[in-house]
Amino acid sequence: MNSTLGPRNLGDILSETFRIYGRNFLRLLAIVAIVEVVLGILAFFLLTPMGVGDRPELLPQFIIIAVVLLAGYIVAYPLMVGALIYAISEQHFQQPVSIGRGYHFAWGRIGALIGATILAGLAVVVMAATIIGIPAAIYFSVRWAFVCQVVLLEGLGPIAALSRSSALVKGNWWRVLGIMLVVGIIAAVISSILGTIPRVGSIIGGILSTPVAITGATLLYYDLRVRKEEYTLETLSGELHLKTNSDIT
Repeated sequence: MNSTLGPRNLGDILSETFRIYGRNFLRLLAIVAIVEVVLGILAFFLLTPMGVGDRPELLPQFIIIAVVLLAGYIVAYPLMVGALIYAISEQHFQQPVSIGRGYHFAWGRIGALIGATILAGLAVVVMAATIIGIPAAIYFSVRWAFVCQVVLLEGLGPIAALSRSSALVKGNWWRVLGIMLVVGIIAAVISSILGTIPRVGSIIGGILSTPVAITGATLLYYDLRVRKEEYTLETLSGELHLKTNSDIT
């Protein structure tokens, strides 16, 4: 695995994405599975048996359970993404992926991760609510593509993270869109193929595809910082609270 930080083209990002994915396959999947499996099983066993269509009197209970599960996703998904970003970042220092260390680090940023995710998500949904707003929704989805990376590694709050992500993408919007589309299509193909498995297909597809999407996005985030700020391994190690060999000696 390439242990240096430097400019990367699409081919570099894809090849390194799958190097990281292949070498840390089970541990990256475990980070995602902790969230996907638990919430998926809860949703299946709590919502499926209720049969609201045949028993409308159960609708209030159905709504309550659905809201609780949604709240679980709102908290757990940004936490899982943060743990993945940390695990991916560690690979530049030949660190073995630690599930506990990744989640512990992400938990320290959980408030900002949730806030940035909700803020960006709601803004995009509102813009996309009308046909005329769809172009704006697409535009800002790309501008805000790195809010989780910014929150986790740079320690910024939700609003500052939106501004920071926009600044990184500025001047590279079309390039970021193109690379994110390619990575997203690859992840979607993986997810859709496995999604045909009855009952558990969507969960398995999410577990296998999410690390690909987050790894590709994180490597692109590094690339933008390298090109704009001469981002270095020393800076990254400081953001991860890691010690490099030079620090030790």
